[in-house]
Amino acid sequence: MKKQSFFIGVSLWALSLSAVYAHDGQVNVTGTITAASCNVEPDSENQSVYIGEFAASSFAAVGDTSTPAKFDIKMNGCNSSIHGTTIKFSGDADSNNSSLLALTGAGAGGNVATGVAVEVLDAKSNPLPINTVSSGLYALTTGENTLTFYLRYKSTLPTLTAGNAAAIMYFDLQYQ
Repeated sequence: MKKQSFFIGVSLWALSLSAVYAHDGQVNVTGTITAASCNVEPDSENQSVYIGEFAASSFAAVGDTSTPAKFDIKMNGCNSSIHGTTIKFSGDADSNNSSLLALTGAGAGGNVATGVAVEVLDAKSNPLPINTVSSGLYALTTGENTLTFYLRYKSTLPTLTAGNAAAIMYFDLQYQ
């Protein structure tokens, strides 16, 4: 008889526990486990690059370019297991040349220039198409590293109109 009572007691206890622990909500757990990486320095995370002021008449034909403006992406804390990185510059692609960054009018007010877009170049002045992962691996060493790039205006139409020539671009690094 004791054995039977004990069994019933356990069953009632289990039923009472299920009532206490009913599903009243849900917690979604998210996160990422990453391999070793570098830290992008704060002054490189959000930077402004002034390309310059150029007359519309200085772009006489499609493909004409302005003088490039240099910018750097500085990193620290790179460890010895990282050998390099690829980079992807992204943003709105120009409607006349999808490898170039479209002008958005961001920044200063006024009309946006037409017939011109922003071209990204690597340190050797090779064009880097927007929204495409770099084909080459940029070598990184242990500790601090600086990746150098350039931006310039490039005409996309035979005739330009003057106006604001600002754009917004993002970058993503993938370490290897």
